[in-house]
Amino acid sequence: MKRSNKIALACIGLFIGASMLSSCTASFCSVNDKAHMLYVLDYGVTAYYDAEYAANNPEANLTKLDGFNNIYYDVSFDNCPTLKTVIFNAKDTSGLVIPSLDYYKKLDELVLNRAIELSALENNWTADDIKNLTVEQITGDRGVLDTYGYLKFADSDIEDSPRGREALWDNWDKLNEQIRKSSDVTIYDCPTNDFVNFYKREMNNNITAYRSCIATKDGYYGYYGKVDGTFTGEIEIEGKSWGYAWNKGFLEGLLIYPIGWLIDTMTLGMLNSGVPSGVAQILGILFITIIVRAIMILFTFKSTAANAKLNNLQPEIAKIQAKYPNANKSQNEKMRMGDEMNKLYKKHGVNPFSSLLTMFIQFPIFICVWGALSGSALLSTGNFLGLNLSESISSVLFRASSWTAAGGYAGITALVLFLLMAGSQVVSMLLPQWMQKAKQKKISRLGRNPAKKSQDNKMKWFTYIMMIMIIAMGFSLASGMGVYWFIGAIVSVGQTLITQKVMESKKKGKK
Repeated sequence: MKRSNKIALACIGLFIGASMLSSCTASFCSVNDKAHMLYVLDYGVTAYYDAEYAANNPEANLTKLDGFNNIYYDVSFDNCPTLKTVIFNAKDTSGLVIPSLDYYKKLDELVLNRAIELSALENNWTADDIKNLTVEQITGDRGVLDTYGYLKFADSDIEDSPRGREALWDNWDKLNEQIRKSSDVTIYDCPTNDFVNFYKREMNNNITAYRSCIATKDGYYGYYGKVDGTFTGEIEIEGKSWGYAWNKGFLEGLLIYPIGWLIDTMTLGMLNSGVPSGVAQILGILFITIIVRAIMILFTFKSTAANAKLNNLQPEIAKIQAKYPNANKSQNEKMRMGDEMNKLYKKHGVNPFSSLLTMFIQFPIFICVWGALSGSALLSTGNFLGLNLSESISSVLFRASSWTAAGGYAGITALVLFLLMAGSQVVSMLLPQWMQKAKQKKISRLGRNPAKKSQDNKMKWFTYIMMIMIIAMGFSLASGMGVYWFIGAIVSVGQTLITQKVMESKKKGKK
């Protein structure tokens, strides 16, 4: 196999490896976080209305809710689009027997009763207070169901356990057992085991994509569920500790949580200072990028300086290569040229493979930064010019509503961000080659060297493939990662120019 093909395959393998590693970073979402996500997708088939609405819409045929003075309801699968989709996929696609509407009505009743019970304890409600609850208090923002509806899926005292995903469904299983023993429904109304397995699998798949659960304190964050292509709103996410992060994994504790903590702390500080939501998140990413890049510069300064030295040695390298024009054909010439090149590198203290050190350091840091940005609960809250930073650029661009006024023209923002990110990556990665090419123009042609030309072509292909890989990943990963890469590319350009200037100054000083 040709060496150029090997390099291409290595780059493709690196891309696949990066994708696999990024998907293997642990989710910080706790059982209760996932229960909140599930509830915004499946909040039940019961819709609640006040007495005024019931009086003005007699054709709706609403039923008064027992035990309440001012609340009416109706039940329909149309009231919960995600649940309706899952149910009818089970029936039409998989041929399963689906539960009846009476079953879901009973399930909603049990969830509401439990939520009211806990709300009454928290707020010291009397029996009269409960009878006079309004629809807004039941279903409104931070209302009874918004606060406690997640208990449909998990107990409030359940924490992540070795049982993992099964613990998430403990309460749902208990409620189903209670319904089976109830006289209000028959055994034929209840879900079969096949339907239960199908339902759990589909709902788990619906929430798998949502990873934005890194928060330093309890609060309402982000947009975690879509209904008909529209985000449902914020949900409560538990605050996570550093110890929780270490339990998730080594990189999670070492880098991902600290980076997420910095984003959270800086962004919250700016929000509390009056900085608008969206702008605060962008500034948080800006500061994180500068901090991370500064740390990387400290670790890779020697290799960066070595690369600059290598560029300055191009005139001497060209002279050596010109002495051996047949190095690509003659093994003897190739060995002699290699000996002279090694002596030159040793004389100036240059390691031509030092750039590999930079890649080995950058790769895990890239994975951890991605994990922190995609996992930050605060970055999923609010938006910048209509763009939610926890969404991928690709998903925004391909969603029709992103290009309408109702969608806040998020598509335009995503497109501009992608172009800026891609353009800055092209400049930052090709700038060293452009600078080297400019220097070589000053070098007199000492003869053609096929070996040199072949080596240059391989390096160009390597750079191009790496550049395409980063742009492709920036397109598919969270938009916040696109912001990070754009700012990081600007920093890289500045670092390259400053390093080159310093090396030239040192060279002139020696002369």
